[in-house]
Amino acid sequence: MKKSFLVLAVLGSLGAIRAHAMSEDDVTCRRATLPVAVSPGQPASYVVAGELCATDAETTAGATIQLLIHGATYNHDYWDFGSVGGFRYSYARAVAARGFPTFAADLLGAGSSSRPPSDQLSIQAEAYVAHQIVQSLRRGVVNGVQFGKVITVGHSLGSVVVWEEAVDYADVDGVIVTGAAHSITTQFLTANALYPAINDRKFAASGLDSGYLTTVPGTRAKLFYSEPDFDPAVLADDEGRKDVVPGAELASGLPVVTSMATLAIQVPVLTILGSNDFTTCGPNPQGGHFDCSSATAVVTQESPFYSPAARIHACIVPGSGHDLSLAVNHRLQIVDAVAWSSSFVGQLRHAGMERVDENGSGLPWNSGLPWNCH
Repeated sequence: MKKSFLVLAVLGSLGAIRAHAMSEDDVTCRRATLPVAVSPGQPASYVVAGELCATDAETTAGATIQLLIHGATYNHDYWDFGSVGGFRYSYARAVAARGFPTFAADLLGAGSSSRPPSDQLSIQAEAYVAHQIVQSLRRGVVNGVQFGKVITVGHSLGSVVVWEEAVDYADVDGVIVTGAAHSITTQFLTANALYPAINDRKFAASGLDSGYLTTVPGTRAKLFYSEPDFDPAVLADDEGRKDVVPGAELASGLPVVTSMATLAIQVPVLTILGSNDFTTCGPNPQGGHFDCSSATAVVTQESPFYSPAARIHACIVPGSGHDLSLAVNHRLQIVDAVAWSSSFVGQLRHAGMERVDENGSGLPWNSGLPWNCH
């Protein structure tokens, strides 16, 4: 499958929404910081950094916002990676141009956020951090805008944070899980691709404790990408910009993946996976095999983990690996997320236009989910 084919595969869906989208050049991204605590009852002694991307029309009270949570060894840059080879890789800006402002956070331990001792940063601690961000978005702490509905969007381990936040605090209006499902492949668990960050040249002088991990040089291609659906220049840039992950977050997050905890989620859920996701698709230690051949197959496998209120849907990005936002056909994930968000959560549309209801009325292009979804 050639790269040109992968790009052309999404043009039909993109063309359908183009008439209703603003230009990504109309989107402004602003940095923000928020004080947070690592657990309830503790002082807000740490700082989370993030990036709010929105058009002028979207900085309106009551607008629906997507809170973006990155995966392990990434930070908010995963969602706004920039331009490589003349192509822009930015989920955050593209979704904002289509009516949903975004806030991409650096979880504690990553990016420009505080880096507490790694053993403080369990999946539950990061979920509590995400909960505090949700509340800050609603209160108008970020850019002075009191956002209405909040959709949490996770990638990889960030999807586990999103699950845990929705289970523990039940304060969001929709959940999008990318690069994750209720299965972890044997090949990922036995890849031995992580080691203490202080053993890596990039982080040797960082002062981090040995509980912070990063990827072993040369392993990101296997873990996160699938040939031919990536640009080697993106992979090289990704290797140079890699971040760290608290080992405690990873260790406490893995049991959540195969648990039934997500039955507690009472809002709509969407799962988006690449058909060749190294971490999810294939044999697992439980003796099963997670099938990513179609969105229908994913829904069938994921349904037992959700209540009827979750109305679980799924989308498969053909040929893509784990890092959907950095794949050649990354735009298909954007089409899927916008269509689902409009249909199942709703948005406050641009100034002077009606609010879209949960069935997506007012969006003639969105008579249903895109072709790759079920």
